[in-house]
Amino acid sequence: MPPQRTPLRPISGNIYRRKELTPYQRGQIVGYSLLSCSPTEISASLNIPESTVRDTLKKAPERHDGESSSRIGRPKLYSERDERQILRTVRLNPHLTYRQLQNQLPIKLSHDTIYRILKQNNITNWRAKKRPALTEEHAALRLAWAKEHKDWTEDQWSYMLWSDECSVERGKGKQQLWVFRTPDQKWDKSMIQPYNKGKDISIMIWSAFSGRWGRLNAYILERDFESKKNGYSANSYIACLQDNLPGVSEPGLKFMQDNASIHTAKKTRQWFEDNMIYVVEWPPYSPDMNPIEHLWRWLKEKLNELYPRLHELKGDEEVVREQIEEAIQHAWKEIPEAKLTALWKSMSRRCEAVIKAEGWYTKY
Repeated sequence: MPPQRTPLRPISGNIYRRKELTPYQRGQIVGYSLLSCSPTEISASLNIPESTVRDTLKKAPERHDGESSSRIGRPKLYSERDERQILRTVRLNPHLTYRQLQNQLPIKLSHDTIYRILKQNNITNWRAKKRPALTEEHAALRLAWAKEHKDWTEDQWSYMLWSDECSVERGKGKQQLWVFRTPDQKWDKSMIQPYNKGKDISIMIWSAFSGRWGRLNAYILERDFESKKNGYSANSYIACLQDNLPGVSEPGLKFMQDNASIHTAKKTRQWFEDNMIYVVEWPPYSPDMNPIEHLWRWLKEKLNELYPRLHELKGDEEVVREQIEEAIQHAWKEIPEAKLTALWKSMSRRCEAVIKAEGWYTKY
């Protein structure tokens, strides 16, 4: 006498279509079938179309643990040869636009298809980084400097006093503002990050830092009104050095400055010689090798963080300027010491990056 089977109880009259079954559901179908239930009964009990039940039972021997079989999918619109040509074209001409690339291909492919091909090969369209223009001579000098200093210890690097100037313009340096909004709110005034047109009050500062002496004060450079253009001259720079360096000039100090004209002027070089301060021979166009460059961005971010309404100051320009100068000096002191330490300790890695790039551009 054949074993009795329990009648299946319909769960619901609703049948859900066009939804792929899970391995568990396929297991239920096969299980009920082994209990001699008909496809009609299984369909009614599990709310699964009868055609799906029959198809599942038919393909059950081909599946592994009820998993879906691999699909062939829609045929590609391009061949492997077409893909190789796309990759070869962008590698030979990385400055092409998508439209220019499309026009150079022997077949018509959409922007999305080309994007997908490139993405699969880890290539995407990036905004080119901006760096000072280098020549072969510049690269050779940079490479030589990096090789000469690549084996320096942290103790040696700690005696390097990194210096530079930076122009701080009120209202500049704000971080990009992100907002949650709907597409229709795009031009709402509360969703806009406004900026002032034209030049605002600009202040030139100088500073330096090292592992041994920490950071020096943010010094406000004074214009030399006896110079031709009433700008910043070697006299301005020497006044700055006289006010700041004597306190740290001791044996072992290595002073770093870039090759700006006020730094390399004859009277500036004479001042260093008279004060017996060793100045490092610095390769041209190498801001990526000067860690203080990163501090200027942090300074401007900290200034906007601590004084978000600085751009609203009104009144006599000299009074406003003094208030801005005080804010700059405060923001400079608020940059965490750990950031400065991380910067001068990165010098070995910077030298390695320059060597790897054979003197050319690095990520720093």
